[in-house]
Amino acid sequence: MDTGRVLRRIVHVSTPLFLVYYFLPDPLWTGGPTRVLTLIVIMAVVLIAEVLRLAYKPKIIGMREYEKYQVSAAAWAGIGMTITFLFFPFGYAAPAFMGMGWVDPVIGDLRRKSSSLYPYVPLVLYFLIAIVSMSVIIGPSIKVIIASLLATPAAIWAERLKSKYVDDDFLMMVVPLIVIASVFEVLP
Repeated sequence: MDTGRVLRRIVHVSTPLFLVYYFLPDPLWTGGPTRVLTLIVIMAVVLIAEVLRLAYKPKIIGMREYEKYQVSAAAWAGIGMTITFLFFPFGYAAPAFMGMGWVDPVIGDLRRKSSSLYPYVPLVLYFLIAIVSMSVIIGPSIKVIIASLLATPAAIWAERLKSKYVDDDFLMMVVPLIVIASVFEVLP
């Protein structure tokens, strides 16, 4: 059993748990820091840790070998989450977090097996996540349908991009978010 792979899957599947951010009180306690300030401090700590990791290159369980020399998927996911929390509402964030957390591992497994089900199963799964989550949170509407139809291929396309400069965990959050927000902000 590949412990690193299992750990990465657990982290991915748990991604939607971070949506609890939207339900935290603001400030976090009476006289305490705001949610935004706390988020920025946590992201700063993550980025400092990432710089140190890149400088010293320690072996970290779950990290792929190529990540030793570039910004890790976890750091990119943290950056994507921070952007999401700062600029997008819960109704837009939920499908992006669930899609990245649950569909990305499915894509990885299907590709590893060279399955003929790729990209069909990920497309259907992402669409169902998007339309159900937005319908429940925002309410059923034509905008929800259009946003789901457009965000789905955008997310699957974003996952497919491979670059040493930006990770697909970031792209699978931010690209569909931009598409979803565009639909809701542009369409009457």
